[in-house]
Amino acid sequence: MVRAGVDRAHLTRLLEKATGSPVTMVCAGAGWGKTMAVSAWAQGRREPVAWLSLDPHDNDPQIFWSYVLAALRVAGAVAEDNPLAELGSVPADEAERGGRLAAGLAQLPAGTALVIDDVHEIDDADVLRELSRLLHQLPPALRVVLVGRAEPALRLHRLRAAGQLAEIQAEHLAFTRSEAADLIAGHGLELTGDDVSTLVERTEGWAAGLQLSAAFLATHDGDVTIADIAGDLRTVDDYLTEEVLADRTRRQRRFLLQTSICEHLCAGLVNAITHGDDGQRTLEQLERDNTFVLRLGAKPMWFRYHHLLRDVLQHRLRVETPGTVPELHRRAARWHAANDSVLEALAHAVEAQDWPYVGRLVTTGAGTLMVSAHRPALVRILREVPPERLQATPELLICAALLLFHAGDYDAIPARLDAARTLLRTRPPATREPVEVMAHTLQLAADRAAGDMPAVIAGSGRLLDLLAAARSITPPALAQSRAIALNNRGLALLWTGRLDEAERDLWAASGAARSAGVELTEINATGHLALLQAMHGSVHEAARLAESAVDLADRRGWRYALQTVAAHLALALVGLERNDLAKAVLAARDGMRAHQSDPEAAQRLVVLGVRARLATARGELAVASSLFDEARHDRPARLRVPAIDAWLALGEAQLDLADGRAPEVERRGPEWLPLGAAALVCLARAAYAQGNHRRAEVMLTGLAVPERDTITRTEAGVLTALVADARGRGVRATDVLAEAVALAAEQGIRRPFTVLAGPRLDGLLQRLRLLTPATADLIDELRDGRDKTGPLPENLSERETEILRYLTTMLTAAEIAGDLGLSVNTVKAHMRAVYRKLGASRRTEAVLAARRNGLL
Repeated sequence: MVRAGVDRAHLTRLLEKATGSPVTMVCAGAGWGKTMAVSAWAQGRREPVAWLSLDPHDNDPQIFWSYVLAALRVAGAVAEDNPLAELGSVPADEAERGGRLAAGLAQLPAGTALVIDDVHEIDDADVLRELSRLLHQLPPALRVVLVGRAEPALRLHRLRAAGQLAEIQAEHLAFTRSEAADLIAGHGLELTGDDVSTLVERTEGWAAGLQLSAAFLATHDGDVTIADIAGDLRTVDDYLTEEVLADRTRRQRRFLLQTSICEHLCAGLVNAITHGDDGQRTLEQLERDNTFVLRLGAKPMWFRYHHLLRDVLQHRLRVETPGTVPELHRRAARWHAANDSVLEALAHAVEAQDWPYVGRLVTTGAGTLMVSAHRPALVRILREVPPERLQATPELLICAALLLFHAGDYDAIPARLDAARTLLRTRPPATREPVEVMAHTLQLAADRAAGDMPAVIAGSGRLLDLLAAARSITPPALAQSRAIALNNRGLALLWTGRLDEAERDLWAASGAARSAGVELTEINATGHLALLQAMHGSVHEAARLAESAVDLADRRGWRYALQTVAAHLALALVGLERNDLAKAVLAARDGMRAHQSDPEAAQRLVVLGVRARLATARGELAVASSLFDEARHDRPARLRVPAIDAWLALGEAQLDLADGRAPEVERRGPEWLPLGAAALVCLARAAYAQGNHRRAEVMLTGLAVPERDTITRTEAGVLTALVADARGRGVRATDVLAEAVALAAEQGIRRPFTVLAGPRLDGLLQRLRLLTPATADLIDELRDGRDKTGPLPENLSERETEILRYLTTMLTAAEIAGDLGLSVNTVKAHMRAVYRKLGASRRTEAVLAARRNGLL
């Protein structure tokens, strides 16, 4: 609140010296001139200064770090080659978020400063913990300046003890006598030296008090003395109410009162609130005339009122015109809604207690935030609606259904949707469409989460028909809803075994989502296309699709979003078929981690099936059997996924073969037979394993394997060669094996050669090697039959994984212990466990092994 023109060069020098330390804390009460002092220092720096002003709505890790990233970009600190340049949104997963931000912050230009103003507004434990971690592990190029009214809970005592914290407090910010004289002269006043000294003594150099005092004296032009204003500082509130507002024109006073409902202001917003057209001019005039109106550094077209002034304005508004407050919030809500600030719109609608409008905002767009990173914020707002009002309108019933969806109470959702449709019957068609679209979309999400794929197929068809006939829904919303419907129908067709139709819809969904800008849906559709290929098609194509989906998710910070599960699992199956078990296990872990964020019944079965197949490949047959058992039991009543059931049954049959129980394969039920060629190949393997070569040959003769099913074609080829050789048809065996090897080389397939390994296959491969010397290296690899990346490390616990990340730093065990709040002995024990599991004897070897296995 320091008036422009007052030279406080000593504060700038103090700040410059302070920022030689990694962290600087500027801490003092309201009105001490903290922000102005830091701003003056920032303007004189050549190096980038990123400025972030906080408010209570920033108490969410994703929102907080998103604004940090935006501030760095605005300051020009994020170069094109910085990993943060392409980050579309901050990851929801804490570990991934920390890793992505740390990688980008490490590449900032030397001398970059990050100013976090109003840091006292942050009280969220997660934000405080992550910010504290950053402050204790700052990259050399970055300095952080914290500005706030009180010291935040950031474990600053550790930095203080280590000499890494510089502090500027009220006594440093207090005005000196000469500075106070300059400020007073700026108001056109001439005070004696004794009067200036008295004013400084009475206000203790408080910038706000001096500013108010000078303004008060200038207003009364000699009618008052220092003694009239320099006493009890509690009169500041009275002054703000009676003098600042009274000094304004009637229009300006009304402008200040009405716009005080908003934390941040811009021309369009204040024009909407006041029904005026001079918002920008008025804000700029108030900023010039009155330092209680501040321009936001990172948003030059946005302003805010000083907290003290806003408090007083809001109080006066409630006292003088209480009946206008709801309407003002309604106007703000409508402006934010029209400018795509839907959460802000909802917050103002709640303040207005305009519950029907809250419902309309949800059904016309905000409801889709339930499957986005903004889900927690949406749920917090919806919980503000009184429960008894959630039955009042169709839109509010949709809000109630969304809360049920968040709680996982899918069975209760249809009753709310039926009630909403009952109330809709008397509505004109144009007002029914948004509610119907949201109701259908929500029912689809609930059916999908419960695993009822026939219901998803039927519901998707109805939604697509509704969208095709809609007349009152905007084209962007139509495009987004169509992409979501196609994706849901595509995955449901996949899990009911209708592969051609599934592929058609999933490709359509991927393209529609890309055009509509719904990237999470695009990732989900592409991931399911990859799963389709991994289970029934081309390994090469599955890898390409899954990698493209995961790459997009990585660039946007969504690696562990629910929509990435299918892509991760597809990569796990690709790794399995290529006998690259280390990559397969890591991809499966990523899929499990993403699935845990918001579990779906069908995906749970696929996760279990992938894990069971990997356990089989690793020889952990008891583990695999347990996982298959888990997949058969504890299933939701509505689960209908016949294709997954058949795929799981095939996996169990393959487990029987791996465990030497070939007769069990032929005694299995019919649920896996819809897999056709894959099931027949498995039955032929069982016959071959029991020495019934003739029966195996009959099954394989004339076997029609779809051209795209390269996995089954390869396995059938290897098995046919073995049977032909056993039946004395050596030439045919070599010819068929040559075709299988060629296909394996093209697709990178290795698993069939491992599961069918033995002296006969080894001899056939050796014969083929002699006949085709060009394939010698590939055949040697196939004969070897081992996981080409070497042995897998044991699973690391969550704490061991955390310790592993510290091993890449220069921190000692004692420093790691201090940062994590553990004893040194506990940290050392975890370090020894990490070394053992990674097969390392020292720290550098452990880091190299972890990177080799994709753990870092």
